[in-house]
Amino acid sequence: MCDSLEEKFGAWELFEEVWERVVDTATEKEATKNLPNILCEALKLFREEITTTHLTECRLKLKLSPDVKDNVKADHARAMGNALFHPKVKRYIEAVKRYNESISFSAKGSEARALAYANRSAVCYELHQYQECLDNIRLARESNYPARLIEKLNKRETAAEDALEDVARGKKNTGGSKANVDAPKKLSLSYEGSHLVPHAANCLELQTSDEFGRFVATTRDLKAGDVVIIEKPYCTLLLDVYRLIRCDFCHQERIFNLIPCEGCTVAMYCSEECMTQAYQRYHLYECGVIRDMWRIFTKIPMMAMRTVTTGIASFNHNLRDMRKHLQDMDESKVDGFTMDWTKATPREVYETVHVLITNYEKRDPKDLAHRTFFAIIIYDLLVERSKLGPECNSDPDISSLIMELLLKHLQTTPMNMHSQYYMDYQPEEKLYEIMNYASACFPLLSMINHSCAPNLTRVTLHDGRCAVVISRPISKGGQLYDNYGQHHSLMPVRERRAKLLTQYKFLCNCEACVNNYPLYNELPSISDFRHGLIDAADIHAQLVLHQPKIAAELLPKLSQYLNNIGHQYPRYEVSSCQELFLRSFQILFMETSNSAQYWKYCNP
Repeated sequence: MCDSLEEKFGAWELFEEVWERVVDTATEKEATKNLPNILCEALKLFREEITTTHLTECRLKLKLSPDVKDNVKADHARAMGNALFHPKVKRYIEAVKRYNESISFSAKGSEARALAYANRSAVCYELHQYQECLDNIRLARESNYPARLIEKLNKRETAAEDALEDVARGKKNTGGSKANVDAPKKLSLSYEGSHLVPHAANCLELQTSDEFGRFVATTRDLKAGDVVIIEKPYCTLLLDVYRLIRCDFCHQERIFNLIPCEGCTVAMYCSEECMTQAYQRYHLYECGVIRDMWRIFTKIPMMAMRTVTTGIASFNHNLRDMRKHLQDMDESKVDGFTMDWTKATPREVYETVHVLITNYEKRDPKDLAHRTFFAIIIYDLLVERSKLGPECNSDPDISSLIMELLLKHLQTTPMNMHSQYYMDYQPEEKLYEIMNYASACFPLLSMINHSCAPNLTRVTLHDGRCAVVISRPISKGGQLYDNYGQHHSLMPVRERRAKLLTQYKFLCNCEACVNNYPLYNELPSISDFRHGLIDAADIHAQLVLHQPKIAAELLPKLSQYLNNIGHQYPRYEVSSCQELFLRSFQILFMETSNSAQYWKYCNP
């Protein structure tokens, strides 16, 4: 990962400061009354004062400022890249990140940008990425590369062209490992998709009850290894620490190919097509605010804004049309499992996001105040620096719509945001780590309830879709259960319940909490006489080689074992087998970072 944007005084710290002052004022007014009244009075005062007295003060403390290109910063980033590229250092990937940062800061057509592209081409050449080397040389020339240095660029271009010819004749390879050049395996549903929802198995349906609210159940028996949903996200958000590595729109790892947005110093894209798509879907509103947003906020407010901006685009950027549509919509009739996705318009897809639960009535005054505070800051930035400004300033109804949407999705996002992952594999150490590169909103996945003993797992596929894979048998009529980050094998019941109550506003009464399931190392074992054993240590040793062929051979064996013993959950062997099964599945279908293949060139 690369460095995140510079950290300064954040919005949360400022909120705490303002809230404490407002509560002191409310306490004086409510000195003879109880705490709930004090908090309610504080919320009332907060809403009044934050839009008047404190707003200017807040802006000053947050040091909000327009995002502009800066060739001085670009030169500094390029100098850092040069130091990392030095023959005695050879930290090539880190060098490219700094060159990408230089490209993002530099003005269009400037020498600073041309030099950064040229330096990136030099790294590509050293890493045997000859086509990328030539692409960067072209970009350097298009950016007015200085004539005084052109001879060096010409020599590198000739060398890269010769090397490509050698590759074509089989005399030289480009340094990529076989695992990285193989096409990713395709995944499909284990059962026929619904005729209305082709990305979900036709045995799934959305049900409701007083105990569970909305939940997803199956109308047939499901086996471990069954794939029942493969869903494309409604909107996504690339985490800022990957902005110099991955495309802001498609999120593919394209470190040698990134080109900058000309309006900000944050977003970079792998192609003009992705840049255009991003601008049309969300970036036209976010371009002027995204740097400040990442500097003062975490990913949750960022994702809330992305949901709103994508929602506006779903209505062809017609805010009046959007307002009327949402006013006329009957939320009780919106059901993603019965909607015809084969004909669904973008606005109908947004409906499935708009109706996600907010738990507004369960939030305390301070929680509502902090989300209101964030909504006001985001609204103020968007009105000041985007095309939303003229409409909000001239039409109070549109202004109210934007504020309402921001506040709504600041409540829905923490409960319905899903992470997207890739595998960071380190072959020398035979280690891998699951890394979160983006956040996403999946309307169908958001309908699946939590359990501290889940019966499914989510896997991010190469193209950003999410596959829901059954991890232990589910009987006909049974409910599907996801895990929201608190698993009984890793966390005691009291701690899990406290975390879930804080973030999701419910007291968990799943099977693991009610029965107080043990932690992983304390789980009981099965009867090996009845069910046999698998050699978990041997399978793990095979999987650390990270070979798709091995994973493909092991996956059906692990699935069968889970189906034989899964009904005895919780057992040590079941949990162990689930981990091995998941690892096999990830090797086959999840993206693995490409950066590992370049390590052999990075030893000084």
